[in-house]
Amino acid sequence: MAEIHMNKLSYYQKIQSSFIILILLPILVITVLSYKTIKDNVVEKIELSNRSVLNLVSKDITKLVDDFNYVTHFYVKNAETIRTLTNFSETEKIKRYRDYDNYQKVVTSFDFISIKMLNSDIHMFLVNNKEFIVPYSEGISGKTASLNDLSNHWKRLQPRINVNQASHLQSLGLVNNLNEEGDSYYYFSRIINHPKNGQSLATLNIGISDEYFKRLFQSAKTGKLALFDQNGNLIAGDHTISYKDEDGRNGEIRDEVVIPISKWLLIHETSKEEVTGEITKNFFLSTVLVAVFFFIFLLMISLLMAKRLHSPIQKLSFVATQFGKGKHDVRFLPEGKDEINELGKTINHMLDEIKGLIEKIEKEQEEKRAIELQALFAQIRPHFLINTLNSIKCSLFINNDYEHADKINALMSLLRAYMKIEEPSTIESECKLLSHYIEIMRMRTEVNVELKVEIQEQVKNIKLPKLLLQPFIENAIVHGFSEKSSGEITIHANKKDEWVVIIISDNGRGMDENQLLDLKQMIKSGSEGVSYNRVGLMNIVKRIKLYYGSNGDIDLQRNDNGGLTIVIQIPINSKKKVKKDD
Repeated sequence: MAEIHMNKLSYYQKIQSSFIILILLPILVITVLSYKTIKDNVVEKIELSNRSVLNLVSKDITKLVDDFNYVTHFYVKNAETIRTLTNFSETEKIKRYRDYDNYQKVVTSFDFISIKMLNSDIHMFLVNNKEFIVPYSEGISGKTASLNDLSNHWKRLQPRINVNQASHLQSLGLVNNLNEEGDSYYYFSRIINHPKNGQSLATLNIGISDEYFKRLFQSAKTGKLALFDQNGNLIAGDHTISYKDEDGRNGEIRDEVVIPISKWLLIHETSKEEVTGEITKNFFLSTVLVAVFFFIFLLMISLLMAKRLHSPIQKLSFVATQFGKGKHDVRFLPEGKDEINELGKTINHMLDEIKGLIEKIEKEQEEKRAIELQALFAQIRPHFLINTLNSIKCSLFINNDYEHADKINALMSLLRAYMKIEEPSTIESECKLLSHYIEIMRMRTEVNVELKVEIQEQVKNIKLPKLLLQPFIENAIVHGFSEKSSGEITIHANKKDEWVVIIISDNGRGMDENQLLDLKQMIKSGSEGVSYNRVGLMNIVKRIKLYYGSNGDIDLQRNDNGGLTIVIQIPINSKKKVKKDD
């Protein structure tokens, strides 16, 4: 029907229609695609820039909060400071020299942490049980906050403090000055109790001025920043930013980062309209100009040009039709340098790329089939080996050679476990598999190793990756008992709150303190060291991090038997599950 309809058009109309289809539409498509590509690239670059700014700002805030944590931890743990605060805790005012001496010791205690508090935007003061306030002198300017201001701050902070939470730093929120021209401060407090009798000694308060955040947020050249506490209350920044991204990022480029310890949420938002508005404007302007010039172009075409133009268009149509039918070698032959021939060259280039992609896909499919065949052949070998070992085991049983039959059975159990390494196991199953492994290692190393297993009933069926514990046992035998003829390995598994704790201990030769520290550092950093050859240890560390994320933990300790104790802690209900795809 379309062909009959085209035959009813005049020759000139056919040319005009051909130009509309082959020129105008491709131009519009390319323009739209270019607009979208440019827009996406600009948005991506802005996102990268914003993320860089967000990381810089978050690092500065994280360092400040870490300093606060260090300062308060110092006051809780330092014995000299505890003695000073014990003598000062009930001082109501300075009446005698002893009161003055205790006051000066408290002021002097600030010197130990002054290097951490070199910031003119911070107020820090200590309040004893009688509400006697001792201010900290600013490390940069030497100025001390007004006692009247600090007293007003304390009156509003005191009701927010939980006196029963002395174990950690408390986040108390904003305190605005009574004077509207003064700065607002966001405060942290730490209850300081006597470590032995639990007696309340003092409260250490640290406040951050909102001027600090204002100057810090000025580093964002585009968009806006906002900082929220863990309850969703705005600490500093633009009040138009919401704590939760309820709109799903519609119209905004949004990045978030959580500040450790304080659990603050730092958010950076940039309006997409601000970034892409000029691009959109230029796109619509160029689209209008293309449409106008194309309309003028159509009006200027004459019948004299139609014949010349019609021929290359037919060729283009022929090339496209033949290529669509599977003749991938057909190409347009340019006969000039006009727009139609240039379009033909572009189409040739496009067809070359399409042909290359088709050949690449076909090659990849062939390679995929070859890999699948290799995988099938690879599966045959271990099955063949297990079947052969099973035959040997049966033959040994028939000949009453139960000792070697049991060793063959243990080896088969290990081979089956290796073949199904992707499938999850249980703690009970892993420990049974370890008994088979030790049976084989007794034969290989001639070391009489005894395995003792104590598993709490609640954790027997807890899932964990297959062969997770085997490398630890292997290290104990190969390294710990290398100079011994016998040894003992114990495994304890029990439930502690919402965690499973697996403790593996041996009475081997262990290692010295420096080696232990180096090995702990290697586990913590996640990079393999050059001084140790621990079989599979880093592999297990990576598997635990892969399956359990930051929730999984491994610790190494020296035990009373001279050997090494490994403590593995994993969550019972982990958000990360063991998957075959992993």
